[in-house]
Amino acid sequence: MQKELLKDLFLKDSTPLAGNDIPQELLNSFDNFILEKVPQLGVVPEVLNVYQKFQPMKQDAPDEMKNKLFMTIKTFALDVARNEKVLDSLVLFRFLLVKAPLVAQDYFSIAEELQILGNSDLSKCFLDIYIKKEQNKPLLFLTLGNFNNFVKLDLKKAIQYYEKYIEIDETKPVVYTILANLYSRLYGDESLKEQILYYEKAYSLKPTDRLSLHGLAFNYEKLGNKDKANIYYQKLLENNPTDTDFYNYGLFLISCGDFIQGHKYLKHRKSALNTLLPIEKKWDLETDISQKKLLVHFEEGFGDTFMYCRFVPLLKKYAQKIIFVVQDKLFDLLKNSTIISEGIDIISDSEDLNSLDYDYWMGILDCPYVLKTTTENIPYPDKYLNISKCLVNNYAKNYLKNDDKIKVGFAYHGDMSANYFGRDLTIDKFKTLFALSGFDFYSFQYDEDENFEGVVSLGKTFDNFTDTAMALENMDLIITTDNVILNLAGALGIKTYALFNKQTNYRWYKLAGENVGWYNSCTPIQVENQGEWQPVFAKLVEILEKYKKENR
Repeated sequence: MQKELLKDLFLKDSTPLAGNDIPQELLNSFDNFILEKVPQLGVVPEVLNVYQKFQPMKQDAPDEMKNKLFMTIKTFALDVARNEKVLDSLVLFRFLLVKAPLVAQDYFSIAEELQILGNSDLSKCFLDIYIKKEQNKPLLFLTLGNFNNFVKLDLKKAIQYYEKYIEIDETKPVVYTILANLYSRLYGDESLKEQILYYEKAYSLKPTDRLSLHGLAFNYEKLGNKDKANIYYQKLLENNPTDTDFYNYGLFLISCGDFIQGHKYLKHRKSALNTLLPIEKKWDLETDISQKKLLVHFEEGFGDTFMYCRFVPLLKKYAQKIIFVVQDKLFDLLKNSTIISEGIDIISDSEDLNSLDYDYWMGILDCPYVLKTTTENIPYPDKYLNISKCLVNNYAKNYLKNDDKIKVGFAYHGDMSANYFGRDLTIDKFKTLFALSGFDFYSFQYDEDENFEGVVSLGKTFDNFTDTAMALENMDLIITTDNVILNLAGALGIKTYALFNKQTNYRWYKLAGENVGWYNSCTPIQVENQGEWQPVFAKLVEILEKYKKENR
């Protein structure tokens, strides 16, 4: 019904208005596209009524009346487009194409709406007319930049047009911020210098621009220029800071080794515990609770619990009783580790927390703040988890090769949804190690079944982390990226080589020397440049050959 009505209206005005630079063939294609879309999208009755009512209007009507009408219809067309009624807008612009003289911006509006509806070819035709008619060069480049950025999603072209714009007009900080963001989206951290260049330009024009301050702080941190990063973080905190700003600054300070101030700001983090546990029982970390029962709850992943559980025993001097809630897969191992469990109620998160009797609760990530921890007094850097020797021996009998080769355990990724800073690798990177003689290699990947000669996959033998710990205790060496295996091996005191990209998680404040600070048994090996792993594995070959020479 609507399609036939529109077809009839189009036939009554089938020729573009002279001066609109619309070829007849383009108008015909435009009409056909609208008619094809009508059955799918429909047209609101109000738009059809406007077209029907004013279609009979002749060109010799009074100019004042026509101009007023055309302006009203154009405004209507733009309004319905803003309300996502794009086809309705195109129908109204079709009326204007044959009735009213158009300006450059009208052709762009049509091109934009055609692109939104997926017709790139027609969109380009109208865009070409816009480019021909637009005399304001800065506006032209800015419009085309926005079109490619937000509508066509052609980021390379968007960058080209925005950069043409700033060659003419250097006064708009928002354009520099957009360019920095585009370089980040398109080229990632390979374009840090370009991003910083544009954020610096934006900052120079508008020193209070939060996006620029945020971008400069983050990107200088990624480049390893912590002094500059600190300057911009502090400027950000002077400019209507949010909890997220304080939190990010806390992460930065911890990465610099400033645990006291860093963990102070970490209190601003958003925590799921605020909805899981009664907010009225949340400890402010200052009130005297020496006669109270304190519940300490894990936060984030398994590796975080292994890293931070070392602090929980030290909280016994602050509260009358400590209840420690851990992930169920960690429960058995932590329950049977003397340092962690002595005098502490270890509870699995599979239990009903509402039945627990406690006065206050806190998240485990706040422990270093409460304990006034610095990099000089991190507790138990040698070892704080343990497992029965009998269990370790039984695991070896059931799952490991019975030979005299050196046993090397390895892990190359953690939770793939949290591959921040490119911390994870693929097993292919380890192939040069597998070719070495005199070694048995054991994969600790829980969710992988490797098909490499000489590699034994242990993941399917792990029901919980007690099983993982039994396997780790049987290894001579561990090689792992930043994941739960690194933290568990460190907590067990097993000799480990920890592999780090250039950009790392905030916790790893010490990546030079014989250990990572948190764990004395873990030696860091970091790439020189982000993502360049070949030299790291060449070094590992040397390490393994040296170990074989000294121990066999």
